[in-house]
Amino acid sequence: MKIADFAGPALPVTDDDVCAVAKILNVTMRHVRAVMAVESNGRGVHPDTRRPIILFEPHVFSRETKGVFDASHPDISYPDFGARDYPSSQIQRYNQLERAMALNETAALRSASYGLFQVMGFNHRACGHATVQGFVADMIKGERFQLTAFAMFIIANPPMHAALRASDWAGFARLYNGKSYAKHAYDQKLKAAYARAKP
Repeated sequence: MKIADFAGPALPVTDDDVCAVAKILNVTMRHVRAVMAVESNGRGVHPDTRRPIILFEPHVFSRETKGVFDASHPDISYPDFGARDYPSSQIQRYNQLERAMALNETAALRSASYGLFQVMGFNHRACGHATVQGFVADMIKGERFQLTAFAMFIIANPPMHAALRASDWAGFARLYNGKSYAKHAYDQKLKAAYARAKP
């Protein structure tokens, strides 16, 4: 894959799409909107570039490649989460991804999160794709496909699904965002977003 190919049709998500997924997950539309708001501020595709919103994770790339690029490329491969600040712009984040793809495409794609729900590439099988390339190709199609991938990911993880259905934001945050969720008040952000979300 090439970064130039990441621009897609940018199909937006609609209220009907959110409603359909909420029914599949047996949750309210507010549950879905809360995760969307916290993960991507409700934007899955950049309006100018028409590319999925991403976050490249250097510590994941280090893990995926067994640290072989830590010494030679310390800005895109390091073992410890939070060792460096993330770039603030999508241009910079895509630059990181592109450089990592030149070293190991599959590992690089697995090391980024994508779209409305910022699902990590290494979760591609749970989202119904045999390869991470197939998963990313779906993310490029737009928010509607990103929403479907989220639903499949949740269904593939029963404890996470149960936590979401119960509005157990701490339990969901731990499973969806990792054990350091409390440090970033991820559960509280979800709870607040849920309270603000329209039905």
